[in-house]
Amino acid sequence: MKTKQGFAVSTVAAAVLLALGACAEMSTRDSDTAIGAAPAYARGALPACESANYDQARDIFTVMNPGPDTVNQQCLLTIHPMGTVASSAQYPAPFLVEGYFDVVMSGGGGGGGGGAARDEGGGGGGAGAAPFRTTKYLPSGVYKLTLGTGGEGGMPGARTQAGNPSSLTNFNTGEHIAGFEGADVWTQRSQAPGSGRGGAALAGGSPGGRGGDSGPRSEEAAQSGGISQTAGFAGMPGQAGAESGRGAQAEAGGGGGAGVGSGGAGDSEAGTRAAGIGDLGGGGGGGAGHLGAADPGAQGGHGFIRLSPR
Repeated sequence: MKTKQGFAVSTVAAAVLLALGACAEMSTRDSDTAIGAAPAYARGALPACESANYDQARDIFTVMNPGPDTVNQQCLLTIHPMGTVASSAQYPAPFLVEGYFDVVMSGGGGGGGGGAARDEGGGGGGAGAAPFRTTKYLPSGVYKLTLGTGGEGGMPGARTQAGNPSSLTNFNTGEHIAGFEGADVWTQRSQAPGSGRGGAALAGGSPGGRGGDSGPRSEEAAQSGGISQTAGFAGMPGQAGAESGRGAQAEAGGGGGAGVGSGGAGDSEAGTRAAGIGDLGGGGGGGAGHLGAADPGAQGGHGFIRLSPR
């Protein structure tokens, strides 16, 4: 009897030791996955939104100092448990606590098209991005913000970039919460090189104005950008480029479409005003065309996300 009891105890002890050994062998990534957290390397690869992408003056998270051809910037935002006491030394602003939030966001506006040389017309304005708003309950946790950049304006004869989408997802679970699903894996879209057309934005946005055409087939004046298709936002369409006469106007750049912010103005034929950059999802202004060297279009306004506690 003692032998059987001793064998049973030894068996249990061995099992416990094996289990402890397995836990000790578990990698950091396996451990995080086991408790439902994101991999440590992924968390460390993204900056904190509060310090990297928060525009305090506008109370929004937006793109900051992007490099060339940047599609978006991604960052991690912490929503704190109810009752957590804010400490500026420990937690940078904004300090957000779980609850209901009004969520307003937009992707980037399209870049303005470059003007054409040899008297072939001005570039079109970029399209304005359609804003999105909703109300969501955000429990405490870590969230990933994907902030779409505005499309880069086209150089004469070169491609013009489209604006890129924004989204809000739960970092730990991958759950899509608001915005454009798949924004975090989006790839850059562009208009064909030399087309002179303004960059596109996602469906539902405002169109950019057409650039003036003083070529042999027509003498159409440059157009201002389109108004926002979403009520309740103050963005204004960009004005068509200035002109000093009919032929001159026909080579001016088109205005950018309105987003949450305003579209950029089109480039002046006389060179008195460069194409304007779009603001907060507004399209960039188109570049003017000239007999000699033409002008580039301007960048579309970057996307943003605003979270307002209710």
